[in-house]
Amino acid sequence: MNRATAVLGLLVLLAGMGLSADPLLTRPETAGGRIIIYPDHRDPKVFYYVPGELVLARAFGSPQFFFYKYVYVKPDAPEGPQTLAGGVLTLTIEFKDETEALKALKGASFEFRPVPIESMTCVLGYHPIEGGPQEEPGEELARKKLLWTQKSFTLPLKRESASYLWGVFEDNKAAGLSVDCEFSYGGYELDDEGKLKAGARDGRLSLGVPVSMAADPGLFKLVNLAGKIAFNYRKLSVLCFDFVNGASGDLAKITAEIEILTARKQRDFKTVSFTADSEPQMDLEFDIPEAKGGKYRYRLTRVRTDGRSEKGEWTESDDMFLDLSTYDFSIDDGSRNVPAQGGLR
Repeated sequence: MNRATAVLGLLVLLAGMGLSADPLLTRPETAGGRIIIYPDHRDPKVFYYVPGELVLARAFGSPQFFFYKYVYVKPDAPEGPQTLAGGVLTLTIEFKDETEALKALKGASFEFRPVPIESMTCVLGYHPIEGGPQEEPGEELARKKLLWTQKSFTLPLKRESASYLWGVFEDNKAAGLSVDCEFSYGGYELDDEGKLKAGARDGRLSLGVPVSMAADPGLFKLVNLAGKIAFNYRKLSVLCFDFVNGASGDLAKITAEIEILTARKQRDFKTVSFTADSEPQMDLEFDIPEAKGGKYRYRLTRVRTDGRSEKGEWTESDDMFLDLSTYDFSIDDGSRNVPAQGGLR
């Protein structure tokens, strides 16, 4: 696969939100020459506007974008080769709020709401910068499907993805990183007899992700796992992005029991739980020496919102990052797709 033009794809599907579809779609109006609005089918004081711009969310003056690349560098050979372990990319986008602009155009006595979005497909991709070397069309490097309930993408990256995308930013090609969204929204239409019937319209928006290593160095972090992982004492980070990405469904809680075999051939346990109110990453450290060359075991218990509890089987692992997230994720290595069930490998 041509790495220079590969595309990092992230497919996000927003399920129907269960909102009442009230816009009268047969009576559109363009406010200020750019904002499409529809009247409410009942209330003359209410209008619905079609989102016309995607923006990168900001908090405390900083873009909501983070990129962590994980490597392992031996403590006794800091200048030696790095072993790449993977990475995590997170960004948050949102529709621009047009309420104030519309009040200035139409009057403050009206109420303005965004149209009720019924479905959305967003792709986070890297594209060659215009004017650069002419390359073959890019191939998809990674793809992921999940619910987008918080307007936030969290994409755990494997070795190939993390290395490639990090190089994009190091080479100051951030302008090639973009988000493309297609969405549909519902409402009502008038039939030939003037009666209301269900209707729908489509829209499409794009955003060039406005970040770079040079301008925003604090958004990028190279994490050396040598400081987190010990050979005599087990340390690991447990990840669960289900509650962040909205992929939890009817899941109320995920609990992981983690067991190691100590140097004295005894077993030591630690337990960590994730819910909608918890952080998506928790670091664990066992204070009892582990058996040389040992691996840990873990078992998951999933608690549903209706009270059901499902306990899984014990699984053996030696990953420095134990990722419990649910993914539909694949890597194209140029010859075949390799499905992944979560985890940074």
